Amino acid sequence: MIERETLQASVNGRPVLRRVQIEPTNRCNFTCGYCRRAHWSRPEGDMDLERFQEVLSYLPEVPYIHLQGVGEPLLNKDLPAMIRRSRLRGARVGTTTNASMLSKKKAKALLDSGVNRINLSVDTLEAADFSRLRPGVSMEKVLANISALAELRHSGGYEDVGLTFALVAVPSAIESLCSIITLAAELGLDEVYLQNLNGSFLPTDDPVKESYGDSDYTYYNEATQSAQVLASRLGIRFLPPAMDVPDYSWRCRWPLHGCNVTWDGFVSPCCLQPDPDVLHFGNLFETDFEKIWSSPAYHHFRARVEADCEPLCAKCPDRYGQMWHPTANPFAELQP
Repeated sequence: MIERETLQASVNGRPVLRRVQIEPTNRCNFTCGYCRRAHWSRPEGDMDLERFQEVLSYLPEVPYIHLQGVGEPLLNKDLPAMIRRSRLRGARVGTTTNASMLSKKKAKALLDSGVNRINLSVDTLEAADFSRLRPGVSMEKVLANISALAELRHSGGYEDVGLTFALVAVPSAIESLCSIITLAAELGLDEVYLQNLNGSFLPTDDPVKESYGDSDYTYYNEATQSAQVLASRLGIRFLPPAMDVPDYSWRCRWPLHGCNVTWDGFVSPCCLQPDPDVLHFGNLFETDFEKIWSSPAYHHFRARVEADCEPLCAKCPDRYGQMWHPTANPFAELQP
């Protein structure tokens, strides 16, 4: 499941930061149509190790750090060192990869770094769908890399490192659920979790949004129920969101207990809105984090989210708890 810790929610009325997502790079070797980076024109770059150490020094100690942004983390050669330095600060650390660059050498470097969790982004096991969603990359190579990682975890004594298939709930993923769960069991992975598509940044008439914006969840519910039965039989945790059941009492906790830091230092309230051209509250390389975290702008944004009247969040699946399964939501324990 997504890493969660049990800590107090606030100190003297000030929200306590519990989770930070730091972007090692916003470069990617994939061009997935449903990814935010395919729909913006931000400059590309990497956070070097010196800058990363600066970011760690500016932030308060937190229980969990996830090294991921809109890019492929393995494109940053310093990723294993970033993980080690995060662990030295007492945080549990995870990352997410599309596994296309996960050579045996890089797999061992990741496992040796002390990483606690690796999410493996795979949205289909159908070759034609894979080529359409992720052009230019061989599905066979990706699966071979994942298989080698799983074998190394088992044979090398890294059993405490969690390995998870992380899926975006697009039609091809739903259609492949049972085969993905079966593969997870064959490889000895721990979990398969679905994340709802956050298409709020897509134009209304975008073909990607139209093809994934299914309002009839009958097939989804049938597919996830069948997959749950199979997962239980095979001993795999399977965590799908209840996409058709909004919880109107739910309030997103990201602005209160989490934040996202881009490769160039911009602080935004969550990983689902990482574009500083749309929203940010400051840059860590220019402003003290405490000033950013306690700023009036951040405070007013949190108040609007709490009051369910923030326009930027109106179409986000986590507005009413439909982004993740409750067990997979990092802040579910902090619901009011």
